[in-house]
Amino acid sequence: MESILEQYKVWLEIQGKSKNTIKTYNIIVKTFLNFIKKYLNLNDIDQFTINTYIDKNLIFRFLADEKINKKLDSNSLRLYIRGIASLLRFLDNENLAKQIKAPKVDKRLPKFITLEEFQRLINAAESYRNRLIIEFLFYTGVRVSELVKIKKDDIIFEEGLVKVLGKGGKERIVPIPKELLNRIKDYIEDLDSNIIFPLSSRQVERIIKRTAIKAGINKKVTPHVLRHSLATTLLSRGIDIRYIQELLGHSSLSITQIYTHVVPNQLKEIYKKVFDS
Repeated sequence: MESILEQYKVWLEIQGKSKNTIKTYNIIVKTFLNFIKKYLNLNDIDQFTINTYIDKNLIFRFLADEKINKKLDSNSLRLYIRGIASLLRFLDNENLAKQIKAPKVDKRLPKFITLEEFQRLINAAESYRNRLIIEFLFYTGVRVSELVKIKKDDIIFEEGLVKVLGKGGKERIVPIPKELLNRIKDYIEDLDSNIIFPLSSRQVERIIKRTAIKAGINKKVTPHVLRHSLATTLLSRGIDIRYIQELLGHSSLSITQIYTHVVPNQLKEIYKKVFDS
């Protein structure tokens, strides 16, 4: 079984999947393969066994058990199904991969903080570095996984831009406000590391959570909430949604369009100008 998992991991890397996706899919697939071993009472499992015994009913039985035992919601089930489908494609079983349908996603509006709450957040930062992390996440809209990989030479100081390596190895260029750019320039002068914020994603998440509590913000604040907050702020100021899509590195405009649901007052004003004038 370990050899299959290792080959599968290499295949995912070749497909250009992110480290987080590879880690998540490997956990799901390993759990699934252990289920097959136990269900079929096998000592070990190989590619021939999987291709011989795996079918839609077995997959659904596994998903049903996981849903009950781990209380999975529809979003988690979708992730499980994507993981198993990718295993099937790795095994050249495209037909079966197409047969397992994911449940509809629980569509929730993105959470965000106001500019006033953002100001309270940076004022509550425990250190200069932590303040820069919060500002960088908000003003650039980068993902936390992108933030912790940004190097000194990724910042083009004379242009006020930063090169960001996003999902699937796709690079994009993001602007940085002048004041933040100057603070970063001062900060990295005495920095030994080539990585600007040499932390793990989890460490950054803890910094944001701790700072939000200290600031008295009664919301769950995460790096992704800061990303949502930038998009919502820009959209409310009338910035074209296509520019926001480019800024956030969204592969599809439909992903970015969810932010149009969190600024209803602004949209009402636009409608008044267009239709009621």
